[in-house]
Amino acid sequence: MKPFVVQTVGASCCFAAVFLFLGAGCERTGPPTIEYFVGDTVVNAVDSAVYDCAAWDWGNRPISYDWSCSRGLLAWDSAFRVKWYSPESSGPATLRCLVQDQDGLTAYDSVLIRVRRVRRTVIDYSGAVKTGDFRSWWDTLRIGYEVEGRFVVDTSSLLVLDDSNFNRWVARQNYSALVERRGVQNDSFRFFVSATGQFHFVVDNTDEKRDRTF
Repeated sequence: MKPFVVQTVGASCCFAAVFLFLGAGCERTGPPTIEYFVGDTVVNAVDSAVYDCAAWDWGNRPISYDWSCSRGLLAWDSAFRVKWYSPESSGPATLRCLVQDQDGLTAYDSVLIRVRRVRRTVIDYSGAVKTGDFRSWWDTLRIGYEVEGRFVVDTSSLLVLDDSNFNRWVARQNYSALVERRGVQNDSFRFFVSATGQFHFVVDNTDEKRDRTF
């Protein structure tokens, strides 16, 4: 602040002393101020993104940063910057940054992230399965995935089974299928993966009567 001079003899010194005293008491204090929090708000599942949170202290003293997330993993942080790995399943996630000064005063901000599901092809097959035989494929699918597909067959049937039920099906035991289409030539299917594991996709042309559980 610039000193204010009053042109009155005998009053200027007294006024100046009061003015300087009040000026020293006007220094602003308070919790840190977050200037900005930036980063992607839409991230693919099983991907990563970098986020910055810039903050400053009224006394220009060092401040600390504490990062947290509702889902996914924090790979590393360098104070104001963090790398976040998105989860395997889609849905909302929140990334939060808490800043604290040397007096213990805090401020925080957060960003809501939409985790977008990623499509990938498990099977892309065109061919014949001879009478009395079957053809199968398997893949590891993780919890939270949504599996959908379409098939066109002539006389065969389509089954989707988890690993334990596939082994029961091969052993001609009772089984429970996630998807079973028999006598349908053109159809689609969809199911959600409730537990991570191996899943088998079977084109069956054995025409054998086996017990099935629905």
